[in-house]
Amino acid sequence: MENKQVLFSFILERRDRMIQAVQVTPEVLTSNTDNINFDIVDLRSRTANCCGWLQYVPGSSDFTIIGGGTFKINFNANVTSATAGQVALALKTSLGSDLEGTEIDTSVVTPGVYENVSFTKILRVCPRVNTTIGVGSLPAIGGVTPAVVTQIPTIKDANFIIEKIA
Repeated sequence: MENKQVLFSFILERRDRMIQAVQVTPEVLTSNTDNINFDIVDLRSRTANCCGWLQYVPGSSDFTIIGGGTFKINFNANVTSATAGQVALALKTSLGSDLEGTEIDTSVVTPGVYENVSFTKILRVCPRVNTTIGVGSLPAIGGVTPAVVTQIPTIKDANFIIEKIA
């Protein structure tokens, strides 16, 4: 019986460490370097509030992780652009640099036709360090020579989940 209570407590504790933000209506980003603003917090645990490990204000693009830890980050969205061409998104720091392993690229063949894109990232933030992240557009496809300039994306049905796992 004691083992079941410990397991149940562990499960409850794990479920108390996450936020899910969504952007349902189409959002045309202002540039091919802009971040996505998430209008709705669909689910937010007590510890992901202003006094816990995360600071976030609905309608903004910045998620500030406070005090470090290990986090599982999931993102998916439907993306298109007003013109045919490449679109690239990634998990970005407050300085605008994209985090390795999160760039997602898609070709918009028919403007206005959406493609689904997604990434998952395990992110470690050093103890006693605060870091701000967001998901946004990249001005060029990474690692391609010559550089392929991207289009300004339109995003809808975006889903962004940050879960503190350790």
